[in-house]
Amino acid sequence: MAAQLVVGAASLVINVLAARAMGPAGRGSLALLLQVAYLTNMIAVAGTDRAYPASISLRRGARAATGDAGRLLAPSATVALAVSAPIVFAIGAGSPSGGWLTLVAFVVAALAMVSASATRTGAAASGVAGPFVAGTIAGQLVLVAAVAVVAARGVDSPGVWLLVYGASLGTAPVVSWTLLRRGRAGATDAPPDLGPARRLGLRLLPAGLASIVMLRTDRLLLPWLGSYEQLGIYIVVATVAEFATWPVQSYVDSQAPRWHHRFLAGTLGRVRPLLGAAAYGLVAGAALLIAGHLLVPTLFGSEYRDSVGLLTPLAVGTLCYSVSRVAVGLGVVSGRARTALVADIPAMVVAVSAYLLLIPRWGAMGAAVGSAIAYGTGAVLAVLAAFTMSAAAPGPSAGRGRRSTRTGDPQPQPALPN
Repeated sequence: MAAQLVVGAASLVINVLAARAMGPAGRGSLALLLQVAYLTNMIAVAGTDRAYPASISLRRGARAATGDAGRLLAPSATVALAVSAPIVFAIGAGSPSGGWLTLVAFVVAALAMVSASATRTGAAASGVAGPFVAGTIAGQLVLVAAVAVVAARGVDSPGVWLLVYGASLGTAPVVSWTLLRRGRAGATDAPPDLGPARRLGLRLLPAGLASIVMLRTDRLLLPWLGSYEQLGIYIVVATVAEFATWPVQSYVDSQAPRWHHRFLAGTLGRVRPLLGAAAYGLVAGAALLIAGHLLVPTLFGSEYRDSVGLLTPLAVGTLCYSVSRVAVGLGVVSGRARTALVADIPAMVVAVSAYLLLIPRWGAMGAAVGSAIAYGTGAVLAVLAAFTMSAAAPGPSAGRGRRSTRTGDPQPQPALPN
């Protein structure tokens, strides 16, 4: 939670500085490049960030688990970067930053994200969060300092901002890994066979991609169906709304191993986690509405006054997305891949359809309303799937003499957060 608070505070500061330094159009251009980087990271992770923690022994040490995650991600990261590079170069070639600067900045940012995913996966799998938290805090402090310098110098190039962003965030995994290397290895089981986790991740990649499409398509389509200015107006509040859902996904990730073992013992409850997610979503949505109305015009400036009108649908989306992540997470640990598929793929279809219909006419407001509709669809389907698929829960003896990953059933994956 400490890391989440630091990231949220740092991100708010960076969001304000970037918005004021570049204006809506420049902020929108930077947002588009970041969305491509997030999508590249999602493909590189290929579902293993969910599959690995839910399938390994609880005695896997933090250093060993982080190394496992790095080995899982390296091949897919290489492929994802190779596919994304030409797209990013083409985007940069039409901007003041130029194609080559944009491409270099993108590679640095994408590698930082993939490395952070590896350390985060290791922390979730081992239950040892100290080095990951320390690295995250260090990375955010470096990022805030670097961005403050860039903003003070009046730099408005999206390529330069992306380069500073990626280089600064690269501090986090470096610090985390250094602390892991200096610390005790801790008790750990023998190195696991990573094949099942990799196959599980690939099998669940369609659901993960559906989730990222649902999360990011609004920001990818706004420049093409609307304008970079509309994306800039949208992103300053959509980013804050996204931060509000991070604690929920971190909670799901940290509970995955325990939930899985409770499922095998026949003691996994579903109602309490879902009610907790709903309560959190209501509080977070209300806070977003109140804080946004008070602070957006003051912090971001008069150019972003239209962002205030987007807060209500974004708050509704925060509630729905919080519930859906917990519901899908419960499905993951129960060995039911269909929970993720049933929730996220229809929600993806609804999201894309809503964006194509609403953005050309209403711009940023169309994106905000479309996201709320999509998240609501995903939440309803995820909750229904979590309960209808719980009938096959095993009894207390189900986990005896078996690996914790039930490779006989399709393995689910909670959709990606962040």
